[in-house]
Amino acid sequence: MRGGGSGVVLRSQVKVKGLQKMVEVQTGTPVERPIRSGWYAVWVSAALAALAGCAAHQPHMMVTPVLYRDPRLDFISRVPSQFRTTELPVYYETTRAPAKPGDAEHYSSTPGQELRLGTAHIRLGEPGWTFDQLAASDWTSNVAKPRPGAVERIEDLGPVPREQTMSGLERQLVARIDARLATLRNPMVVLYIPGYRRTFNDVAVMMGSFSAYLGRGAMVTFSWPTGQNFWNYLTDCPRAERYVPDIQRLIELLSETKAQYINVIAHSCGSQLLAQALARLRNLHPELDRAQLARRYRIGNAIFVASDVELKTFARDLMPPIMDLASQTVVYYSREDTALWFSSLLASASRLGRPNVAELSATELERVATAPRFQGINVTDVRGAHEMSGIEGHGYWYANEWIASDVLVLLRFPFAPEQRCLVPTGRANTLWKFPDDYPDCIAKRMLEIYPELRRTAAPPVAGSPPR
Repeated sequence: MRGGGSGVVLRSQVKVKGLQKMVEVQTGTPVERPIRSGWYAVWVSAALAALAGCAAHQPHMMVTPVLYRDPRLDFISRVPSQFRTTELPVYYETTRAPAKPGDAEHYSSTPGQELRLGTAHIRLGEPGWTFDQLAASDWTSNVAKPRPGAVERIEDLGPVPREQTMSGLERQLVARIDARLATLRNPMVVLYIPGYRRTFNDVAVMMGSFSAYLGRGAMVTFSWPTGQNFWNYLTDCPRAERYVPDIQRLIELLSETKAQYINVIAHSCGSQLLAQALARLRNLHPELDRAQLARRYRIGNAIFVASDVELKTFARDLMPPIMDLASQTVVYYSREDTALWFSSLLASASRLGRPNVAELSATELERVATAPRFQGINVTDVRGAHEMSGIEGHGYWYANEWIASDVLVLLRFPFAPEQRCLVPTGRANTLWKFPDDYPDCIAKRMLEIYPELRRTAAPPVAGSPPR
């Protein structure tokens, strides 16, 4: 029996080496994250399933947040006239190589030699839609057929030298963001770090739609190069860690704007990049206390969604410096996240976005359970879609109308979890979940705090009754 088992393991190891070789040939990059032989069958099955879904797709908007579907609330009439358009800017920094002439994408999936800054001009909805048609689509759109969007054009400011002092191009970007902030009622900046298998246009359009629901807020993306195949996970995510200093510098650059505060949000393996950048930034100033860091960098919420970060590493090494910098550290997690289930198998350690708290020490558990500026939000049982076009359960923050609403409220208003209608889960003081009456509760809460949002005219099309 033992001899037979050893033979199975040996054959599996041989197959794994062959699979790793195939990935290296396909990508032209050595595999930096080894495939563990015990999960060979799981890897092949998952890879084949994922590869079947790698067809080209059109960038699309996020789901309509449930608040925008409530007939008691009227956000649209409060949109200033200069913003009643389907077009808006998204600012970016990218380490991607520029695309070839004629490509649909503006930047390629391969690493560039330079760090580049610019503005992407986004069109939301179908070509030719008016603002009123875009607003009406909030009531009729669904996850099965998401609304399209496009990067109509980009203004590439050019390559940025990686120097200690701020360059002229960086000052140009700050000036553009400040000009945008001067037009807003809520002058904040949101920086987004995406996960892998996302194109430049995907990320820009998605964050453009978030901007539309955030009062046309100033959105900034760090778009790092990643391929569109499932196996790119093994090469692209580890390779992207070389961009952590660039993300750190970008956060420092955004602190030079006139934003009242800067929210940062990351998804999937982009969370590893953001977490490390924040930790580096904090460790750069050991002489400053939390209040001094807050005045210097003005970081509001640090939000980690479906995060592919080792749970223990986050709790032990990353959470303390991040909490020194951010007013709130917020983690959304789901036990039904298939992508992170697979990542956990590969790494033999649970992920922040799909945690197994048994892996934490008593000290780490105490930190997570009692930290006053930490929120862990369990979205496992939230009804509705948890993905639009990727791996099951991994895109809930833009695909689920309840969760998307909570992210937006968290970004736009200084509400504690209970003010956002979340309810405690478990014995920890820091863990929360969505109640069954969340849509009705959050609509009533908004009207209590902002009675001017009460609708006085019929919505563009008939909406569903309050739940």
